[in-house]
Amino acid sequence: MDLFSILDGTPEPPIVDLHLDIDNISGEYDLATPMFDFQKELTDQIVSLHYPDILKYCETNDTTELIIKSLEICVENCMLVASHPYLLIKHYMPKNFNVRDLPAKLAETSGKFSVLRNVINVILLNLMLPLAKNVGIIMRNDQKTLDLTEALLLGTHGQKQIYRYVGNSVKRESNKSGRTSARDSRITNLHLLPSDGEITRFSSELPGVKFDILIALDGTVDTKGDFVSRLKVQGCRGNDAAVILKLIPMFSIEHCLEHYSSEKNTASFLYKLISSIVCLRDQVGNLLPDLVPIYNHNLTYLSHTFFDHVFRRELRSFPKWPLPELPNISSFSATDVERSLLTEVVYHYTPYDSNELLGDTAYKTKKSYYESKRLQLDYVTNPLKHNYASLSGIHNHHLSTLKSAKDPYIMTHMLLLKLNAGYSDLSLIKEEFDSYINFNTAEKQRSFGRRLDEIKRALTSIIEDCDHAEQRLLVTQKKISKKGEENEVLSKNISDLNKQLTSFVEDKKFESGSAKEKFANQQLRIWELQNDIKALVAKTKSKEEEKSYMETELASCKDSIEKSKAQIHTATEECKVLKNKINEASEMEESEAREFKKLRALKLSEIESARTTNDNLKSNFASTLKFLRETSHIKKRKGRGLTPSGR
Repeated sequence: MDLFSILDGTPEPPIVDLHLDIDNISGEYDLATPMFDFQKELTDQIVSLHYPDILKYCETNDTTELIIKSLEICVENCMLVASHPYLLIKHYMPKNFNVRDLPAKLAETSGKFSVLRNVINVILLNLMLPLAKNVGIIMRNDQKTLDLTEALLLGTHGQKQIYRYVGNSVKRESNKSGRTSARDSRITNLHLLPSDGEITRFSSELPGVKFDILIALDGTVDTKGDFVSRLKVQGCRGNDAAVILKLIPMFSIEHCLEHYSSEKNTASFLYKLISSIVCLRDQVGNLLPDLVPIYNHNLTYLSHTFFDHVFRRELRSFPKWPLPELPNISSFSATDVERSLLTEVVYHYTPYDSNELLGDTAYKTKKSYYESKRLQLDYVTNPLKHNYASLSGIHNHHLSTLKSAKDPYIMTHMLLLKLNAGYSDLSLIKEEFDSYINFNTAEKQRSFGRRLDEIKRALTSIIEDCDHAEQRLLVTQKKISKKGEENEVLSKNISDLNKQLTSFVEDKKFESGSAKEKFANQQLRIWELQNDIKALVAKTKSKEEEKSYMETELASCKDSIEKSKAQIHTATEECKVLKNKINEASEMEESEAREFKKLRALKLSEIESARTTNDNLKSNFASTLKFLRETSHIKKRKGRGLTPSGR
């Protein structure tokens, strides 16, 4: 018994009330699924296998056919692992799908299959709909995926009937009559459908199925496509369409495909997928903390909060989704991709050694590195595992050259410390030198690729913009200084001329009333009037511009008024026509009401006469029966006479 595990165990948190910012009633919902450690490890291994192609594509933007094909294979393999690791690792694929313990093993090795099993169990145990339920599970058209899904569904609890529309079923099928009776009964029908719509079995029976819910198992299912849209509305009336539930592992490739679905035809679509796969490896399949108790209770939380409303036929609107929506995915740059690739992601995983898989057998916790080495004295601080020179910290490379203790070059303690410091400085300088040489090689410089080119182009454009702005500033400053000097000269000249004009008459000392005095005064007056006229002309010009603007606005207002009048006239005519139609309709309704009343009165009279006739016939029949009962004793059976003899 591991007492430390018992004492240190944390209690499971209760299910809290989820505060949703947005109410999703669209009829298409995303159910986040976890990913187990085995799936996370495989995802990391896939990224590691494609490490050079990813780095070359993200750094140098290499779009050759070989690189693109490699990245597409990476995306495809990540999608297979997100569904189930057996789809990628073929030697783990079970040879017999009818094994009793196989459904539990499938659910314990894939987070999505575990969630699918819990969802189907909740649907099978939901008693809201007493009639037969039809659940469609849509997935990639692949035999292995269909086999694994059918084998998982065979282990669910409840009355069910599985219909597979592609390939042979893993379980021996019943006869046709049995299938027909199963569909008519009150069990749940599970339909395994391919996402491309290419069905090979039960093609005549599929159009007659009305689905209650459609489950999209993987990212190959196009919920907006023709096939899924037809399945959603077939056999429905009004808004009673099927609900679509998509199983999406958190922060996986399918989450990225869902997030970037609107950018599927853009050039940067593949880059966004690859960068998200690489940078989200450390948190792929991690559920939100508030959702963990719900998943630990096998999603029974959805039974009354969601599936009761799904299977309630009288509700014509789609139910509200009780769980939060999938979080958004951030954009990642080439630097983020490179940093993530250089960072090792560690998963605490040991294949198939959990308590659930071992059952009643003894389970040993894997010892840590220190616990496994401490008993063997193999840890780092053990001096017996290292030589004395490295432990002392003194680099004694040249001690072997000393011939005797009488050598004048024998090392003292101070010399040893200085020599040690010198060797340390030398090694540091050598590392820096080697790093500098390695960095400045032609091959290394060419390998930087797109990011260095972008930095250089951005720096060049910034420098050019700064130089151009400085030149413009210099030219503008020169112009400003030149104009300022010119303004100062002109203002000085104007002030001098004004002084000369004012002092002209006083300096000349004309005789009062003489012609020269009159001429000078009139000339000054003429100049003042000219300045006033210029000011008035400018003012008049501005007024004329305002007048022309107001005339234009007035004309536009008149046009608007005319258009409004025309619209009012048209609306008035339409109102008259509608009133006439309303009057005609009311008159027609009144006439129909009168006819209905007449017909109703006629029918009532016929019913009354028929009732009277019926009552008369009943009375006659009763009197006849009474007469027959009273006269029954009068009638006697006549006796048979003797047979006459042959005499």
